[in-house]
Amino acid sequence: MTIINFKVDEEKKKKIEEIVKIKGYKSVSEFIREAIEDKMILNKVVDNFIKENPPLDKDKIKIPDFIPNGKYLGIARNEIVVIGDSIKEVMEKLYSKFPQAASGIIRKGMEMPVFETLFSLFSVENTKCYNQARFDENYYPLLEIYVELNGNTKKIFGLIDTGATIIALDNSLLNNHDLTPVRRSKVFTANKIMELSIFKAKFSYNGQSYNLDFVFTELADLFGIKALIGKNFIDKFNLLLLGNEKLFCLQSLS
Repeated sequence: MTIINFKVDEEKKKKIEEIVKIKGYKSVSEFIREAIEDKMILNKVVDNFIKENPPLDKDKIKIPDFIPNGKYLGIARNEIVVIGDSIKEVMEKLYSKFPQAASGIIRKGMEMPVFETLFSLFSVENTKCYNQARFDENYYPLLEIYVELNGNTKKIFGLIDTGATIIALDNSLLNNHDLTPVRRSKVFTANKIMELSIFKAKFSYNGQSYNLDFVFTELADLFGIKALIGKNFIDKFNLLLLGNEKLFCLQSLS
C-alpha cells in the first residue's frame, strides 16, 4: 500500500535510476522498498545491540570503596568486569573475555593519562557490531583478529586504520620467527618515506581467513595493540562507523 509520497530533485532522480539499472532492479520502487527495509533492519540490529551492550556511562557505574585509587577498571555493560594496574593489562583481559560487550576503561580516583593518537549502501546480513573502546573522552575501533606466523597462530588486538593501505604488526611479534619477505617497498608514514620489507601471512576473523601482505613496525605499547589493521584487510568487509552510537560494524563480503 502507499504510505507516503516524496519528491527528489532531478540530480538524485538520475542517480537512483543509474543504481537501478546497474544493480538490475526491476523498478525504482523495488530499489526504494529494499533500501527502506535494509535501513529498518539495520536500525533494529543497532538498537538491539545497544540494548544488550550499552555504551560506557560513568554515572551508571558503581565503584566499590575497596578498590584502591589509581586502579584501571575494564567496563562491560556498565559493570566493572576487570581490575588492573595498567591500561594494557586491563585491555587484554577485557577484550578477551567480553569482545563485543566491552565499552571502555576508566580509572578510579585519578585522571586517565592524557594522549592523542595519529594514524592515518550497507546490508546487515552477516554483520557484527562492536562498541568503540572509550579511553577518557576518546573512542577507538578495536578488533580482535588472529595471525599465523610460521605455523603458529596468535590472537592479537588491532586498531582499525582506514588511512593505512597495508596491515602493520608490532616488531615484538617477529621474535622467534625467521620470516622471509616477499618483496621490498617504499612505505609512506606520517614522518617520512621508508623502504621496508613486505611479508605475507594468514589473518583470520570470525571464521574467515585471508592471505595478506603486512609490514613490521614499532607500535606504542599502550593499549596492548599489536596491529594497525589497514585497508588490505578492511576491504574484505563493509565497514560502518556509527559516530553517535560509538559503534562500528563489519559485514563480510564473501
